[in-house]
Amino acid sequence: MADRTHNETKNSRNGRHSNRIVYEFNLQNCEERANLSFDNFTETLTKDLVKEIKSNSSIVKDIDIIFRYTSEGTVWTVNGKWWAHAIHDFAKKYNIPLTNITFISASATINETYNRWHKLHAPNDDKINCKYENFGFWLYGKSKRYYDHLRFTQEAPTHIRSHKYNCFNRNMLPHRQKFMLSMWEKQLIDPKNTFTSFHYYKDVDNKTDYDVPDELLQILPLQCDIKGDWQTAFDTLFEVIDWTGDDGGDWNKVGDYRYIYENCYFTVTTESAECYGLADQFEDKELNDYFREFHREMFITEKTTRPMLNLHPQIIYCCTGTLEHLKKLGYKTFSNYWNEDYDNEENPETKVSMITDVIKELQNKSLEELHEMYWDMMPILKHNQSLLINQ
Repeated sequence: MADRTHNETKNSRNGRHSNRIVYEFNLQNCEERANLSFDNFTETLTKDLVKEIKSNSSIVKDIDIIFRYTSEGTVWTVNGKWWAHAIHDFAKKYNIPLTNITFISASATINETYNRWHKLHAPNDDKINCKYENFGFWLYGKSKRYYDHLRFTQEAPTHIRSHKYNCFNRNMLPHRQKFMLSMWEKQLIDPKNTFTSFHYYKDVDNKTDYDVPDELLQILPLQCDIKGDWQTAFDTLFEVIDWTGDDGGDWNKVGDYRYIYENCYFTVTTESAECYGLADQFEDKELNDYFREFHREMFITEKTTRPMLNLHPQIIYCCTGTLEHLKKLGYKTFSNYWNEDYDNEENPETKVSMITDVIKELQNKSLEELHEMYWDMMPILKHNQSLLINQ
């Protein structure tokens, strides 16, 4: 089912106006959205459009098509290939100009990834348009629908805090498993002095190349504020909050997390990027080799913006260039307090090691030292919070 609208646009060459029809397809409506078996949305969602094209093929020059998928994840396949293949095949089949098609993603690197794919796999084709929309930033803005109900740290409490940092890993994507192992190897998993979770369930999360030591397996899943089996933890995290009404906002995005942020000094954020700059994503070596050549993914979700909302500094484990992207948007980072060179590192193994080295350096500080550092950062924290909520 498409959202079909008429846009009156001005032709810049002759000053005339022409009616264009915009068809927008939300890929959330696909029945199957698994990474290895995503619906061919160019067939399942476009049936009404295809009927119109077949009845009047001349309309293709006057239509604009938008495919929207702003959920986390761009590393999914249609018929064994990255989804961009399906769009190009669809355009060729019905003689639709590729320049009339737009794909909207929540990945900040969607355009660069598509351009690399295009150069390798469709160099003689025109290009579709790729756009980026980010839900992580608009969640907490004063002008957005949630703000009046949000509960967050507006003035930081002055007491010495009970824990050093928080690091929550509830969906154990491959890069988070790699991160967990690096933390274990450097003896950094410390549930007594940190708020740390690794919701690793060996019957669910063992489909990777990472061998988890038996000693670590004995304490997994490592749970903090959310407990239970995989389904219970998932249901708790995404429980819909009553005040969000028909919108269906969940605890994960708009819950009150002050009990965490006001009792530790910094956040270690492992973002939701299924990015080949961090780790291989599949068991299939051939598929990993295929994606590794072009795929990068940068999601800025509530995992990054919620600490900003709550006056928290953070170390961010995500795609190369994430901190640089934030700085271009006006946010400030923390290179005056710890080494942020990890943001420029392309090698996945080196990157995770650099990040855990920073964590180790900070974990070796006393609570009093962290307290002093935290308050010295307050102008940055206030700046980032203000920028976030006043966007």
